[in-house]
Amino acid sequence: MIKQKWDAIVLDLDGTLVDTLQDIANAANAALKNNGFKMWTVEQYRYMVGNGVRKLIERATGGADTDTIERVMADYNSIYSRDCLKFTAPYDKIPETLIKLKESGIYMFVVTNKPDAQAKKIVSHLFGETFFQGVYGTQTGRKNKPDPTVTLNALASVGCKPDRSLFVGDSDVDMYTAANAGLKGAGALWGFRGREELMAAGADYLLESPAQILHL
Repeated sequence: MIKQKWDAIVLDLDGTLVDTLQDIANAANAALKNNGFKMWTVEQYRYMVGNGVRKLIERATGGADTDTIERVMADYNSIYSRDCLKFTAPYDKIPETLIKLKESGIYMFVVTNKPDAQAKKIVSHLFGETFFQGVYGTQTGRKNKPDPTVTLNALASVGCKPDRSLFVGDSDVDMYTAANAGLKGAGALWGFRGREELMAAGADYLLESPAQILHL
């Protein structure tokens, strides 16, 4: 049995539950090429993601004008929504970890800066409908991480308190979200960023593998 310390765990999606980098890079490069911009390597995209699609496209276009950004974003969203499951897969040991967390009675949520429909499509396809009490992506009127509102609303939906909950993510955005919401933050070292960024952002824990979530 797991010694339960947390009533709820909030998890980031990209770079935490699933490796989406190749599909994001492919869609972004296709959108950039369509609009006359240079393309980037998959590794370069590792440091462009995390703050939502608009920020991704702003970075990839080098800060183009608003109309251009909107046009590239539209292309990206169309391509990515179609192709977001070509290469995307859960990280090793994530499915087994989720099974054990669910068996222990811990509530689980996904909170991501990925568009809501894309997030729900990926989670539903890869994990089904039974693990998570809610999947929250970006949508009109909903603030992006590191704003704590979505995280706090998710916890409130099942009556869980922030000080009894854990946020797991791979970037500084996730650690700032945890702090802003009053949760402990656990940095996923298997994700897109790395130890230095997570430590600088104030991670309370650093996890070498998903299975270590079970030992907190």
